[in-house]
Amino acid sequence: MIGGRKDEHIRIASSSDVEVGDSLFDGVQLIHNALPEMDFNDVDSTIELFNKRLSFPFIIGALTGGTETAGRVNAVLAKAAEEFGIGMYVGSQRIALMKPETAWSFRVVKDNAPSALKIANLGAPQVSRLSDRDLVDWVNEAVDMINADAVAIHLNPAQELFQPEGEPWFSGVLGKLKLIRRVVNRPLIIKEVGNGVSMEVARMLNSIPPDAIDVAGHGGTSFIRIEAIRGGELSKADVFRDWGIPTVLSICEVSSVYDGVIIASGGVRNGLDGAKAIALGADAFTMSRPMLVSALKGYEAVRELINKLMWEFKATMFLTGSRRVEDLKKTPVVANLPILLWLIQRGVKCKLTTNIYNQIKPIASMLINKVFNTTEH
Repeated sequence: MIGGRKDEHIRIASSSDVEVGDSLFDGVQLIHNALPEMDFNDVDSTIELFNKRLSFPFIIGALTGGTETAGRVNAVLAKAAEEFGIGMYVGSQRIALMKPETAWSFRVVKDNAPSALKIANLGAPQVSRLSDRDLVDWVNEAVDMINADAVAIHLNPAQELFQPEGEPWFSGVLGKLKLIRRVVNRPLIIKEVGNGVSMEVARMLNSIPPDAIDVAGHGGTSFIRIEAIRGGELSKADVFRDWGIPTVLSICEVSSVYDGVIIASGGVRNGLDGAKAIALGADAFTMSRPMLVSALKGYEAVRELINKLMWEFKATMFLTGSRRVEDLKKTPVVANLPILLWLIQRGVKCKLTTNIYNQIKPIASMLINKVFNTTEH
């Protein structure tokens, strides 16, 4: 049954209208630098992440595994990750742990990408129901399966709720995450799957703390919609069409309370979006659905997409005068009013709001003093 679900996910995600909402990247503007004082060839887009060197801060997003089609997709994407020196998540490995005969569809990743950054992946609802011993065994098996450099646990309450055979089991998850962090010898990534991470959840995660948070915000592929299509209940999905935290806002919320690595995903559709994410506070970005669509077309389509992404990212660095990725993080950023109103209402202190709060403070102090002086008279 899980295998059939995996193939349905691939079919629906690649051929149906499953992108909803707005990631809000169009509401963010980087400031053009007319005098970058360097040549385009001077741009250095490389980063170090989890002891791996990436040619630019890009990770192929979590997609699939467990079936013939999924295995072919993973092999193509892994080959590209190795060639371009980028990272790669695998899809949820639960199916391979329950049905070992499907593990080959994940092992192709380590076969085709021996030196690339590889990230194992398991779901929070499933780990919450395992005994501590079984949980550690599962995570270690998932790591060994692809020779993973890091482990991701995905938080997907909305997907589980709308999935026909979903398991919306989230009690006790935080304790299991702490156990994984304590005993598994790999960096731990906590990620959403398309509805974003709030600053309240990021504060909860600080008690672990994970090595990275992947915000996976609203505005890209919607698993609510995918599962509703599978179950024939699109009317339910339409009610929750705008449910979630847009990616731009999730990056800002998480960066305001969390000091670890931030990975941006959810509606990232080009290298400029990725550069905006870095400038807002992320350390790397991912893309899933476009990678899936390209992989189904073949290896050359994947190569073309990654080359395009890399050029767009490096072009943005050049046009902002950013010689290194660290410089891009310091580049000026402005945002439109809806973004700023959300952040101010939520009390988020991030790169976009620092100047606003600094300007508001003296005005607020002056108004307070006037009120008290008027009252005294």
